[in-house]
Amino acid sequence: MQNKDDTNPDQEKAGQESAIGHLYRQNAEGGGLSSSDQLSDSPTGSGTISYFLLASRLLLFVVFQAIIALAVNSWEASQKYWLLTATLTNIVSITFLYILFKRDGVSFFKIFSFNRAGLKKDLIIFAGLVVLSVPVVIAPGYLLSITLWGDPDVPATMMFGPIEKWLIYILLIAFPLTITFAELATYFVYVMPKLKKTLKVRWFAIMLPVLFLSVQHCTLPFIPDLNFILYRGLVFLPFAILIGVSIYYRPTLFIYLAILHGILDFGTVLMFLQESWQ
Repeated sequence: MQNKDDTNPDQEKAGQESAIGHLYRQNAEGGGLSSSDQLSDSPTGSGTISYFLLASRLLLFVVFQAIIALAVNSWEASQKYWLLTATLTNIVSITFLYILFKRDGVSFFKIFSFNRAGLKKDLIIFAGLVVLSVPVVIAPGYLLSITLWGDPDVPATMMFGPIEKWLIYILLIAFPLTITFAELATYFVYVMPKLKKTLKVRWFAIMLPVLFLSVQHCTLPFIPDLNFILYRGLVFLPFAILIGVSIYYRPTLFIYLAILHGILDFGTVLMFLQESWQ
């Protein structure tokens, strides 16, 4: 019988390490991969899949908006249902991730775990990121809207309109919940570690997911207005850089940032609810 004091330190560390931290470490070391993982890391395997996932959300937003436009007989009317298009896209993204992580021998839901060994340090860093994110989130929207239209209220006017109250109440839960599991996990948990292993310039592994996270908003909603497309493509770029760099250098922050993302988008749904009350 093994004495408790004889426990292997590496085993104890593995028990405390979050799944996301272990996943990044495994990709960095390039070892301990199953046969399916080795297959998925081939140039025709995870390389193709990773680039597909990078562009998938950008394209799915348009696809689902087009379906809604057919249902309401108007592209212009479909624009105000962008939270619905995002939620449907999130469901597809979660499905993709569940299948791909399972193929790699990783439980999708286990990536949403806390790193017990570094909990205190993670919380301190996350608190600092929350403070830093306030100007990073607010300032670009104001500056871009003033530059492009001379009015900070134009983007909100274009994006927010009255939709059915029953749908808002569904999206009040569905949108922030699905975005928590879908968006950052796609770009920074599945794609970024794969690119880190395959790209010669590692900064590309950070910047490609960051750029696609930012640019995807060009089609959410897709409004054929050049100023609006430019605004949506750039407005979240500083925040995307902050998130991407943070997760790259400290992967265990992912769960905190994913939850923060969900909370912020809960506030977005509340804006639609407020619009419906007017």
